[in-house]
Order: sequence, then C-alpha cells, then structure tokens
Amino acid sequence: MGMSTTLAGIAWDPNIAGTLAVLTGVAVLMGSVWFLVASNSGIRVGTLIAFAAFFGWMFVMSTTWWMYGKGWQGDSPSWQTVDINVGDLGASGLPRARELPNPDELNTGYELVVLSGNARATAEYDTLPTAADNPDLSAADLAALQADRQVRNESVTRSELATVSPGLTDAAGWDDLNGWRLLPTTQAGDSQAQASADILAHPDLGFVSSADFKLLDAYTTGGKPRLGEDASRIDRITHWIANSARITHPTRYSVVQLQRVLDQPTIAGEAPPRPIVDEAEPVVSVIMVRDLGSVRLRPALVMVGSLMVFLALCYWLHVRDKEDMARRKEFEVARA
Repeated sequence: MGMSTTLAGIAWDPNIAGTLAVLTGVAVLMGSVWFLVASNSGIRVGTLIAFAAFFGWMFVMSTTWWMYGKGWQGDSPSWQTVDINVGDLGASGLPRARELPNPDELNTGYELVVLSGNARATAEYDTLPTAADNPDLSAADLAALQADRQVRNESVTRSELATVSPGLTDAAGWDDLNGWRLLPTTQAGDSQAQASADILAHPDLGFVSSADFKLLDAYTTGGKPRLGEDASRIDRITHWIANSARITHPTRYSVVQLQRVLDQPTIAGEAPPRPIVDEAEPVVSVIMVRDLGSVRLRPALVMVGSLMVFLALCYWLHVRDKEDMARRKEFEVARA
C-alpha cells in the first residue's frame, strides 16, 4: 500500500516525474556509453575518456549557446527605473532628464495635426464620421459617434501621432529635443509596460490600477548610433561594422510620461468611456536606464569551464599514455 501511494504521488507531480525522467535518461544513455568504454579500456581510463567526451561536447554546445544567446541564458535586457518625477522635469534627479522639455512647452498632438495640414494625419485625427459613411445610424447615434471621435482626436498623444505620421513629428523637431527623440508607440512598448508596473509598485503616487492613468509619450536618448533614413547599402554595411566593433555600449535613457484620467461613470452594458486626462493633475515622468543584461554570460562561463576541464582531462590521458609507453619500453628492454 505504501509503495502504491508513493508511485501515485510520483505520477501525479509533474516536477517529480520530469526530474526522474531526465535522471533516468542521463543514467541510461551516458551510463551505457561509459560502460562500453570502461569494459574495453578499464574503469579508470574509461572514466577519463567518458568525462573528456562529455566536457568536449559541453564545450561545443556552450559555444553555440554563446554565439546565438540560447540555452542557459543570463538576465535579459530590461529597463530599470532610476527616477519618478512628478511635474517639472527640471527638478529631476537625473541631469540628463532635465534637458527634455516639459509637455506644456510643446504643441499637443492634435494641435500639430491642425497646424500642419498633413493629409495623412488629418485623415486619421481631424475628421469626423458623416451621415454618408453611416447611413444606418440615427441622428442621435451619429452625434454620439462624432463626439466620441472628437474626443479621440483631441486626446491623441505625440507618440501615437509619430506612429501614424513620423515625418510630421520629425518636421516639428521632435526627433531632436536637446538630444532626446520622441518614440512612436510601436517602439515604446517594453518601456511603457515597465513604467506602468513601476508606477503601480509605488502606492504613494495614488494610482491603484492602470485604469487610473493614461500613458502619454515616450522619449529616448543615448545608445548606439542609429541608421539614418534612406540609407544606402554602403551606409548599412558601415553602420553594422561600426556597431559590431564597438566595445562599450553608450548609456541609453528613456522617459515615459503619464497623467491621471478623469473619473467617468461606467454604464452597464456599454463600452467603457474613452479615458480623458485630468489637465489639473501633473504629468508623471518615469525615467529609466537600459540594462543590457547578461544573456551570454552564463553560456560563456560554461564554455570556458568546460574547455578547461576538457583540456585537463586530455592532458591527463596524454600523461597516462606516456607512462604506459615508458613501462612497455622498459618491459621490452628487460625481456630482450
């Protein structure tokens, strides 16, 4: 009864079953190879040969891990928050962040759309649904749809506008704000996710959930040089060679800005209202630095360690061969 209970527990727990399966596979596969070698070369020599082969294989495998960043990886690249600034960026603890203009010093996304007259941006963020496009809607429903679309247009962020019309934001000078560059929403996903997590991790800021604030814009500065627009093949090749040959990595910073939204009632059975930022609340800037991680560190250490053990075992085998050859020669001389 006790053995049945033990076997049932092993079969139920996937961790125990998986560990036993791996250990069994290692014992059967590696043990069978060691047994064959040891039966022909002796236990000591066979053990040395088996271990030398194992660490030689580990050296080859860890080299592949190191080249491609696979296998037993280290820490992945991530954004690390160094400062959370509320209000004026000039009071930030990071001197580099003080060079970024405050949001109220720049045109809003909607203002830039209206002033620019850009056809693509206007079609996306300065048009309203018409009765011709929605013949099935009543006048009241059409008016509600137009009001919702206008709210969407007026609340467009600079990063959202850069996603739709990057040429427009670059022409406005937002690609070089004292060294800072506006990031489109499509390029700021990981930094915005980290900023949201860090904001919620500080309850003293007053945010309970991600529904309490709206992500506005993201900016970045530093890092490796970027490839310019309309780059030729020669430019791409030289850029790749220069970045590959670069030993040090310039520090890269990112700033993600967010603001509290108005508390709007939710009507049952209807979609939640579109979030609207509370202009009376200060803009919160999450300032982060890029941690490049250590993805290839562990494979590199395994490769170096496996190579050292492999060479030591090979040298040990070489010494044993030399000793055997010397004994054999002494035996043949004494026999003669």
